[in-house]
Amino acid sequence: MKALLLIDLQNDFVEQNGVLYFDGAEKVIPFALEKIRYFRENGWPIITTQDWHEPDDEEFKMFPRHCVENTRGAMLQTDILKALDGYEKHYKIFKKRYSAFFGTKFDELIDEHNLDDFEVCGVVTNICVLFTVEELRNRDLKVRVYREGVNSYDINLHNFALVIIKEVLGAEVI
Repeated sequence: MKALLLIDLQNDFVEQNGVLYFDGAEKVIPFALEKIRYFRENGWPIITTQDWHEPDDEEFKMFPRHCVENTRGAMLQTDILKALDGYEKHYKIFKKRYSAFFGTKFDELIDEHNLDDFEVCGVVTNICVLFTVEELRNRDLKVRVYREGVNSYDINLHNFALVIIKEVLGAEVI
């Protein structure tokens, strides 16, 4: 079954006052909203990942303190949250590291709902998007990443990640 995977569309990344906001991060939101509407109309699952850190997380040695659990910065961006409101096939993955699989029950969710085909939007292309797509492809799942639906703080790393996603991992980049 097909699923939409929205990676880390949270306030700290895509809102202009977010701790890890980068210029253009918000540009993925309109495309993600279109995909949400399409998936809801077809009754297909939508999965959101959220970076979800404890206040003293080790990751803060590399990146500024961000997406601390239960803070405004860790919440899904407002338009995304509204678009998903009340949708019974919306599933949430709270993660502490780059991959949506590390320390989560994503595998169980995939098995429970017979998911084998993922359309992916989110941030950051060269970090959480890349490492999650890598895990999906290692499970031989079909993956499509939308150029219009992903972005990064570094255009070179963004482009490099898209090449890796396509040429090394074998996912479709549209």
